[in-house]
Amino acid sequence: MKTGSVLELFDGRGALAHGEVQNVSRNIINIEISYRTQITNPYAKKYHAILPYIKKDNLLLAVQKLVELGVNSLILFKPELIDQSLIKKDLTKLHEKIEDAVIYACEQSGCNFLPKIEYMESLPDAIDFFVSEFDSSELFVLDTITDKLTNQVSKQEAMEVGFITGPETGFSDSERLAMDKHNFKRLILSHYVLRAETAPLASLAKLHDLFGEFA
Repeated sequence: MKTGSVLELFDGRGALAHGEVQNVSRNIINIEISYRTQITNPYAKKYHAILPYIKKDNLLLAVQKLVELGVNSLILFKPELIDQSLIKKDLTKLHEKIEDAVIYACEQSGCNFLPKIEYMESLPDAIDFFVSEFDSSELFVLDTITDKLTNQVSKQEAMEVGFITGPETGFSDSERLAMDKHNFKRLILSHYVLRAETAPLASLAKLHDLFGEFA
């Protein structure tokens, strides 16, 4: 940015401001704000995606599109059947890229609500976190081994809705047991098997539609 540049600022909680750069130094940019407004979240419910680490480019694409679709939080977990390309990698090095992708998606889509991001070591850890953090919410598992379609689910009263999707190679037996302990509703998204980066996007879009969040 340089002196005279016009820009738009947002705080990730709905506040939006327009301003002009007054001067720029090595560590500080001074901006004169000309207009402020507070935007209301267009969605009545809050949506939380529990998704696995998958290949970097696919994961960043999924994260960006989830933000564009209005996700409120992202809970990433390391799947037991993790992709071979990620087994020996330090997954924490992806975190900065994920957070940059979220901010970029907010900027591009006009979404002024920055989703929270949590990183978990396993799916059971992610489930425990979700259950403790959103104890009155509804959590769905989007899976390929059930025959119940999303349109067969009745509208839920819960204001917090979560969904779990699996990695490229699917859920492990122990991950399925962890989900079974909570008796989560299992749903199938499509008559075909969706890719790991497509499933969370289709899940959020279908849940929005199911709960009447899309006009």
